[in-house]
Amino acid sequence: MNAAGGYPMSLVCTDRGLLIASEGELVRSEVLAGLTSLFDDIAVRAARDLGLADIDELSLSDARVGRLVVRPLTRDHNPRLFLVVQVPRHRSWRRNTAIVARGLLAILRPLLTATTPAKE
Repeated sequence: MNAAGGYPMSLVCTDRGLLIASEGELVRSEVLAGLTSLFDDIAVRAARDLGLADIDELSLSDARVGRLVVRPLTRDHNPRLFLVVQVPRHRSWRRNTAIVARGLLAILRPLLTATTPAKE
Protein backbone atom coordinates (compact mmCIF):
# COMPACT_ATOMS: atom_id res chain seq x y z
CA MET A 1 0.00 0.00 0.00
CA ASN A 2 2.81 2.42 0.80
CA ALA A 3 4.34 1.97 -2.63
CA ALA A 4 0.99 2.24 -4.42
CA GLY A 5 0.00 5.48 -2.69
CA GLY A 6 3.39 6.99 -1.95
CA TYR A 7 2.76 6.80 1.80
CA PRO A 8 5.71 6.89 4.20
CA MET A 9 3.99 4.71 6.81
CA SER A 10 1.02 2.42 7.33
CA LEU A 11 0.11 0.03 10.09
CA VAL A 12 -2.54 -2.21 11.59
CA CYS A 13 -3.09 -2.06 15.34
CA THR A 14 -5.62 -2.93 18.03
CA ASP A 15 -7.87 -0.61 19.98
CA ARG A 16 -5.41 -0.87 22.87
CA GLY A 17 -2.47 0.30 20.78
CA LEU A 18 -0.87 -3.08 20.09
CA LEU A 19 1.02 -2.95 16.80
CA ILE A 20 0.04 -5.92 14.58
CA ALA A 21 1.87 -5.03 11.36
CA SER A 22 3.66 -1.98 10.01
CA GLU A 23 5.60 -0.64 7.07
CA GLY A 24 7.72 2.45 7.61
CA GLU A 25 9.60 3.82 10.58
CA LEU A 26 9.18 1.34 13.47
CA VAL A 27 9.46 3.75 16.40
CA ARG A 28 6.95 6.14 14.91
CA SER A 29 4.65 3.20 14.05
CA GLU A 30 4.62 2.18 17.70
CA VAL A 31 3.74 5.72 18.77
CA LEU A 32 0.93 5.88 16.20
CA ALA A 33 -0.39 2.52 17.36
CA GLY A 34 -0.59 3.85 20.90
CA LEU A 35 -2.31 7.02 19.72
CA THR A 36 -4.92 4.93 17.93
CA SER A 37 -6.47 3.96 21.26
CA LEU A 38 -7.60 7.60 21.49
CA PHE A 39 -9.29 7.29 18.10
CA ASP A 40 -11.05 4.16 19.34
CA ASP A 41 -12.36 6.15 22.30
CA ILE A 42 -13.64 8.85 19.93
CA ALA A 43 -15.36 6.25 17.72
CA VAL A 44 -16.98 4.53 20.73
CA ARG A 45 -18.21 7.85 22.16
CA ALA A 46 -19.47 9.05 18.78
CA ALA A 47 -21.52 5.87 18.42
CA ARG A 48 -22.80 5.97 21.99
CA ASP A 49 -23.43 9.71 22.38
CA LEU A 50 -24.17 10.87 18.83
CA GLY A 51 -25.53 7.76 17.13
CA LEU A 52 -22.65 7.68 14.62
CA ALA A 53 -22.24 3.90 14.61
CA ASP A 54 -20.70 3.48 11.14
CA ILE A 55 -17.66 5.76 11.21
CA ASP A 56 -15.41 4.70 8.35
CA GLU A 57 -12.56 7.12 8.97
CA LEU A 58 -11.06 9.56 11.43
CA SER A 59 -8.16 11.81 10.56
CA LEU A 60 -5.78 14.45 11.77
CA SER A 61 -4.66 17.03 9.25
CA ASP A 62 -1.54 19.17 9.40
CA ALA A 63 -0.98 21.79 6.68
CA ARG A 64 2.76 21.10 6.63
CA VAL A 65 2.99 17.32 7.13
CA GLY A 66 -0.23 16.00 5.63
CA ARG A 67 -2.84 13.71 7.10
CA LEU A 68 -2.97 10.81 9.52
CA VAL A 69 -5.89 8.59 8.49
CA VAL A 70 -7.33 6.05 10.94
CA ARG A 71 -9.84 3.53 9.53
CA PRO A 72 -11.63 1.17 11.89
CA LEU A 73 -11.42 -2.31 10.36
CA THR A 74 -13.73 -3.95 12.87
CA ARG A 75 -16.51 -2.72 15.09
CA ASP A 76 -18.15 -5.82 16.50
CA HIS A 77 -15.08 -7.96 17.04
CA ASN A 78 -12.49 -8.34 19.74
CA PRO A 79 -9.95 -6.92 19.47
CA ARG A 80 -11.07 -3.93 17.43
CA LEU A 81 -8.57 -3.33 14.64
CA PHE A 82 -7.53 -0.15 12.86
CA LEU A 83 -5.66 0.65 9.66
CA VAL A 84 -3.53 3.78 10.12
CA VAL A 85 -1.88 5.56 7.20
CA GLN A 86 0.33 8.64 7.06
CA VAL A 87 -0.69 10.50 3.89
CA PRO A 88 1.59 13.27 2.57
CA ARG A 89 0.05 16.57 1.48
CA HIS A 90 -1.77 16.54 -1.85
CA ARG A 91 -2.03 12.73 -2.01
CA SER A 92 -5.24 10.76 -2.25
CA TRP A 93 -5.99 7.87 0.09
CA ARG A 94 -9.69 6.91 0.12
CA ARG A 95 -9.58 4.30 -2.64
CA ASN A 96 -6.31 2.75 -1.45
CA THR A 97 -7.36 2.53 2.19
CA ALA A 98 -10.78 1.13 1.26
CA ILE A 99 -9.24 -1.62 -0.89
CA VAL A 100 -6.63 -2.51 1.72
CA ALA A 101 -9.19 -2.41 4.56
CA ARG A 102 -11.47 -4.89 2.75
CA GLY A 103 -8.55 -7.20 1.99
CA LEU A 104 -7.21 -7.11 5.54
CA LEU A 105 -10.62 -7.76 7.02
CA ALA A 106 -11.15 -10.78 4.78
CA ILE A 107 -7.86 -12.22 6.03
CA LEU A 108 -8.24 -11.29 9.70
CA ARG A 109 -11.97 -11.85 10.33
CA PRO A 110 -11.61 -15.62 11.00
CA LEU A 111 -9.09 -14.82 13.74
CA LEU A 112 -11.37 -12.39 15.58
CA THR A 113 -14.01 -13.06 18.21
CA ALA A 114 -17.45 -11.56 17.68
CA THR A 115 -18.57 -9.36 20.58
CA THR A 116 -22.25 -9.23 19.65
CA PRO A 117 -24.65 -12.15 20.10
CA ALA A 118 -25.37 -14.18 16.99
CA LYS A 119 -28.80 -13.60 15.40
CA GLU A 120 -31.12 -16.58 15.50
